[in-house]
Amino acid sequence: MNILNMINKNLNNLRNNRKTFVIAEAGSNHLQDLKRAFELVDIAKRSGADAIKFQSFTANEIATKNFKFNKINNKFKKFSNNLHDFYKKFELPEEFNLKISKYCKKKKILFLTSVFGKESLGLSHKLSPIIKIASFEANYYELFDEVIKLKKPIIVSTGCSSEKQIIEIKKFFNKKKYKNYAILHCGSAYPLKYEDVNLNYIQGLKKIFPQNLIGYSDHTIGISTCMAAVSLGARIIEKHFTISKDDGAPDSFFSLEEGELKLMIGGIREIEKSFGVSKKILTKSIKDMSKGKRSYYALETFEKGTLIKRNMLKAMRPSVKNSLSVDQYFDILNRKRLKKKLKKDFPLMKYHI
Repeated sequence: MNILNMINKNLNNLRNNRKTFVIAEAGSNHLQDLKRAFELVDIAKRSGADAIKFQSFTANEIATKNFKFNKINNKFKKFSNNLHDFYKKFELPEEFNLKISKYCKKKKILFLTSVFGKESLGLSHKLSPIIKIASFEANYYELFDEVIKLKKPIIVSTGCSSEKQIIEIKKFFNKKKYKNYAILHCGSAYPLKYEDVNLNYIQGLKKIFPQNLIGYSDHTIGISTCMAAVSLGARIIEKHFTISKDDGAPDSFFSLEEGELKLMIGGIREIEKSFGVSKKILTKSIKDMSKGKRSYYALETFEKGTLIKRNMLKAMRPSVKNSLSVDQYFDILNRKRLKKKLKKDFPLMKYHI
């Protein structure tokens, strides 16, 4: 069963698969242009992502129209001076959901969306096999309740949640007797500074949610934190990407371009191959290099019956098959006598002693 089928059946079955589930986050970088959205799907597929994710919000469900409260005073104010207008400009048009979903099916990549209320949930839940709840909605339990009713896998980001609030998320799911969800470590800053990433908290989340899948949603400007997160046990990676960092989309300045996304996913796949198991294994390729070890070679010719003493032998490469292992030197020094003649520059073989 491939990873997409496993995800659809039960999100936590991914723990039995060695592959990391990589979500290429298109976010609002579609700029309400269907052709551009299709191009983002193509990039995600070429880069090796398992899924592409859009955001199916509507301005009316996400922000108040009251200008007294919805003013924008941060770096996003260049797009609008108020939140409602900002979100209106970057809504994913209703008719796009079905068209993008069909295009993803054609390209054999999973279509996902984040939802932000009943309206966006109604628009997209039939198309998205996994429901994503964004960091800013992580305490919006009214939305959680509606999503749980769908009985689909849920992914929750925790970018601006304290540990106390994260534990409350667990309590809510427990109260609803719902287990089919994953938790993503995240930092809700755009871009996120490397010193603020705190990847070691992935281990903390694994302790809080021992039965659930833990992942990482990244907002840094590079790719190293995603690969490091996989090394620390993240089984889901979510990363923003775009066509060009200079294309004017709200998330583009901290998103990856195609070459970077491809490099990141390639690195993750290499890391997956390198995990191995929790016991030491000497593979054939490693064993083939065992000649790089040493054997003891005779400095002179020594007759049968000679007691092995210092300065008779020298440890040198290569190691010769069936020669005495050099770690047994002190077991034979001044204790063993040669059973056979040992010629100069010849390795000390097991049959010599």
